Amino acid sequence: MIARKPYTSCFTNRYGEEWEFEYDPGRGEGILRGSDVDWQEYRIIGGQAPGLILNEEEIQWLQKTWTEVTRGD
Repeated sequence: MIARKPYTSCFTNRYGEEWEFEYDPGRGEGILRGSDVDWQEYRIIGGQAPGLILNEEEIQWLQKTWTEVTRGD
């Protein structure tokens, strides 16, 4: 079995707020953190961040990114 490298995606919304998504393929887990929430970490479940309010463009970016990284899982 070939180990896949962790994946990171960054996004800046129209207000200049920065977001960083990290995905660990070995664990099948994602974490989201951002400047809007003082870089607190939120676990990503099924492409969503429970307990975190995101705007529409942030939701679209996160779901697109989640789909891309979990396609082969």
